[in-house]
Amino acid sequence: MLTHSFKDLAQTFRVLLESNCKFQQLITVDRPEAVGTIETAINAKLNAFHNLYDLMLQDLGNPVDWYSTPQLCVILAIRNARHHNKANRIRSIYNFHTQTCDSPTDKRNYLYVDFPANPEEDGGDFFNVPLSWGDLDAFLSLPRNNSRLRPKARELVRTYLNAEEFETEADRGGIRKEHIFFNFVPLTLNAGIAIQPYVKDHVTPDSVESKSFLDLFGSIGAAVTTQHEYEILEFSLPK
Repeated sequence: MLTHSFKDLAQTFRVLLESNCKFQQLITVDRPEAVGTIETAINAKLNAFHNLYDLMLQDLGNPVDWYSTPQLCVILAIRNARHHNKANRIRSIYNFHTQTCDSPTDKRNYLYVDFPANPEEDGGDFFNVPLSWGDLDAFLSLPRNNSRLRPKARELVRTYLNAEEFETEADRGGIRKEHIFFNFVPLTLNAGIAIQPYVKDHVTPDSVESKSFLDLFGSIGAAVTTQHEYEILEFSLPK
């Protein structure tokens, strides 16, 4: 079962990339379909991580505590929020903008926070899937019976992402906390790297994707989440 679960996870890395490419092609033609495509891929990845979490707990006896490991806790937090319909389900910038503006074509400035690739990875970079920091921070502040997280989870995730620094950066630019977005993609890579040592001896790769990602997670350096690359996005969407 772990082999199948890991294969599903590996496939979601490909699917999210393909969905992002499709999004770029569709967004000016059919905005709802373009956004739906990327949202479905995000959910698939989150659910694949959670399925692997369940199986590792069941079959391996909890070799790593996901809720006290920041790389994994942040993934579970986003998944829980979306699965249990809390904190606006941690909106993508596309849903946030559509829901909070009078028209999708309205222009608004957002602070976009990206996490750089490991400096040892020559030419490394990530494509962009912006999620709402305001939503995620609100979710992390919920009582445990709503978030299903431990009391220390908020500080664990905030420290991991060095959130105080990008909140200060937003404040300097006159941008509200609710208008901060972070790149989901490097966080998924770091989560894969975090679980690789615990599953590598229990997974028999039976696809090109699962073998490639099992090898990748064991060899690539993690994205640097305590340092940030900032961009002020003047953002709007087609009708």
